[in-house]
Amino acid sequence: MDHLQAALEELAAGRGLGLFALVADAGEVVFTGSVGTADLDRPRPIEAGDRFRIASVTKPYLATVVLQLAEQGRLSLTDTLDRWLPGLLPGGERITVEHLMRMRSGLPDYVWAVLGDPPDVARLQRYFAPEELVHIALAQPDRWEPGRRWRYSNTDYILLGLIVERVTGQRVQEVLAERLFQPLGLTSTDLPATDLHIRGPHVRGYLRMDAQSPYIDCTDYTPSEAWTSGAIVSTPLEVARFLDALLGGRLLSPAWLAAMRSTQPAHLDMSYGLGLFGYHLPDDIALYGHGGGHFGVNCYAFRSESGRTVVLYQNSWDRVTGAIPRDSPFLRAAFSTPVN
Repeated sequence: MDHLQAALEELAAGRGLGLFALVADAGEVVFTGSVGTADLDRPRPIEAGDRFRIASVTKPYLATVVLQLAEQGRLSLTDTLDRWLPGLLPGGERITVEHLMRMRSGLPDYVWAVLGDPPDVARLQRYFAPEELVHIALAQPDRWEPGRRWRYSNTDYILLGLIVERVTGQRVQEVLAERLFQPLGLTSTDLPATDLHIRGPHVRGYLRMDAQSPYIDCTDYTPSEAWTSGAIVSTPLEVARFLDALLGGRLLSPAWLAAMRSTQPAHLDMSYGLGLFGYHLPDDIALYGHGGGHFGVNCYAFRSESGRTVVLYQNSWDRVTGAIPRDSPFLRAAFSTPVN
């Protein structure tokens, strides 16, 4: 495993405070490694069992539940927003569930209006109802026609969360637990509703605005601002277990999994399906998964068609170094070379 640790250290050079990676083959963990610290005040390595906010890696979990409901005939991807949430927003009769899942609704994102520019963690010390997030999005000026083209919008996945609650008559936390967390034994995974603090062993998260500023602790903030677009808390071990189960065919039928992986051009070198990004390494290895970033975290989780899974995250949102690059020495080493 020395080549993977060396690649992780190369990636970590000059990047953030702590970096952690996990590699699994067919569900079996074959490598874990870390560089840096999980906590500035009490320095220690990041461990595989540490909980962290997985940010937008939440989206495939929600998308899986939506597709399970579609597979059971409880909703259709062609259902309109007005079918399930009548009157919530103007033009809801022209936006479908599939538009939302593929991020082609044309709705603006609410995130920067909430976080501020520059972002300020103090804004996230109160509860945000999902409907409030939708109204904040609608107050933004750049709404497009549904289906026009792809645009990353957390608003779409807030609306999908509301639809899941309307279809099931349950809180979305309960639906995720019953359909995903409990069956897969994800005992350290949940979607908190209001608790600002992360329960159990966890990493601290940090924010750095510029090269002249120190890292500030931004671990504690309301999960309600991200909700079904990005509020799940989990561990690298359990993120890998979920992705292996999903892309290994344990959560959806082959037809519905194929639909989930049917991607369309999205951002730069990425394509987007029904809650999954598609990405090809330079040697044409196809990967599926998702990335995420928020206060105190930047992460992604990908799985190859051969069954190898990588979870990689840093415990900082660093405006100096930017997000973890996809085309990195670690990702190439993890997917393109033998592990042992």
